[in-house]
Amino acid sequence: MKNPLMAPWSGPYGGVPPFDQVKVVDFKPAFEAAMAQELAEIEAIASSAAPPDFDNTIAAMERCGRMHDRVQSVYNVFAGTMSSDDFQEVEREIEPKLAGFRDRIVQDERLFKRIEAAYESRESAGLTPEQSRLTWLRYQHFARSGARLAPDAKKRLSEINQQLASLYTQFSQNVLADEKSAIVLTREDELAGLPDSFREAAGQAAEERGEKGWAILNTRSSVEPFLTYSERRDLREKVWRAFVSRGDNGDGTDNKGIIERIVRLRSDRAKLLGYPSHAHWRVEMSMAKTPERAMQLMEAVWKPAVSRVAEEVTDMQAIADRDGAAIT
Repeated sequence: MKNPLMAPWSGPYGGVPPFDQVKVVDFKPAFEAAMAQELAEIEAIASSAAPPDFDNTIAAMERCGRMHDRVQSVYNVFAGTMSSDDFQEVEREIEPKLAGFRDRIVQDERLFKRIEAAYESRESAGLTPEQSRLTWLRYQHFARSGARLAPDAKKRLSEINQQLASLYTQFSQNVLADEKSAIVLTREDELAGLPDSFREAAGQAAEERGEKGWAILNTRSSVEPFLTYSERRDLREKVWRAFVSRGDNGDGTDNKGIIERIVRLRSDRAKLLGYPSHAHWRVEMSMAKTPERAMQLMEAVWKPAVSRVAEEVTDMQAIADRDGAAIT
């Protein structure tokens, strides 16, 4: 059978994803084929005998990996909205492989030398501002991702990236596991303030779970409207605490140990790449450039923001006092 993920998209707007045809079992073979195809395309660029320039290196890389892009796009939608148990199994297997695949490209010395040559000649090559910017970005991405490291350091970096990919996946899946829980309301007075549409949805959710009453699912789409409309302060607190405690309940889906491992690995990676911390690596390409400047920016707005909050609280309290007096 043909894998729908591996074929070019057809239909309007230049082609649309074949969501109606895709099955979870399609992802692994599609990724394997897509990665193999992209590596072959990268090999053609890296092994080219032509002197490196924008078109045969930078632009050529932009044209690489079209099948991979298609597979990744559909995969991301499944990960965000259709994360079933069988799909999560695919995630746990494929995410470290994708990390290793990306490192294999970045750590290709022949490819980086061509990118570096195009980067160094960008000002004299008659490039448009867009081409020059793209060349700069491509070079920075490779340099910041370890392309200049020694072989042993590259190997260690790839190990870290694959471990982090697995940890990120487990972190997300733990949060999703906790979102499967719900707080079930069984009395009418517990629904005070909730609109009919929300009550109906909560009742249907409870029925689907085999419960009697109304289920407040531990998801943002259920929690936010409950916190907005419920007149029961005690229940709002209960629902809020369940939501903010996802992955933090000391059970099999607790993320505290995972967070500790992520922090340590990020620190190790930053040092390998020559940065004082993960924060220095992370914000280098942002407007702030350094964590110190980011903190300066936040501190500069902190006092005016706190002052403004105090004014707004005073205004809201005055409204509450006025309306309370009117009701009395």
